[in-house]
Parts: sequence; structure tokens; C-alpha cells
Amino acid sequence: MKIKMKVTVTPGSEPVEVATNLFVIAEWERTERRKVTDGIGIGLSDMVCWAHTILKLINPSMPATWREWLEKNPDMNIEVLGDETDPNPTHAAPTAAS
Repeated sequence: MKIKMKVTVTPGSEPVEVATNLFVIAEWERTERRKVTDGIGIGLSDMVCWAHTILKLINPSMPATWREWLEKNPDMNIEVLGDETDPNPTHAAPTAAS
């Protein structure tokens, strides 16, 4: 999954655009005990977790967990800008018969 998001941590602050990657999704699965394929759907807490993981890579001094970060910034806004996931990640390779 490659979800692009715009994160505004506090009202009036400069928004930051981030995008998930394999590491972010794997960390989310590990810490939240979820799977992309579980069929439950994606909620706000999932997006906060993704944004926190991405921004913590850039700024290690952020709160240790996404829950602490959200508690300190309850007016945060996260807007999904789009899903850039390749809908067909495997491409057919030619075979001897084709």
C-alpha cells in the first residue's frame, strides 16, 4: 500500500505531505496486530499510526508512540491525498508458448 497523506499537526501549522511504504505498513501490522488483508477497513487511528511512523523516521525526538503524539496534538488533521498502490503489482512475463 502506498497512501499519500497531508498531515497538519496543529491548526495553522505548515502541512507536511507523507506517503506510506513497505516499512511503514509492516510496522503498523506489527505494532497494531493488524493485516492489510484483514478486511476490517482503515480508520483514523491507522492513518495516525502511519504518519507517526514516517515522521518519527525524520524526527526521532517525536513521542515514542502514535497514541502519545495524538494525545499531545488532539486537533491534528490528516487528509488522504490518494492511493498510489499499484492495482496490478505483478506483470505477466512471456512464456515459451507466447
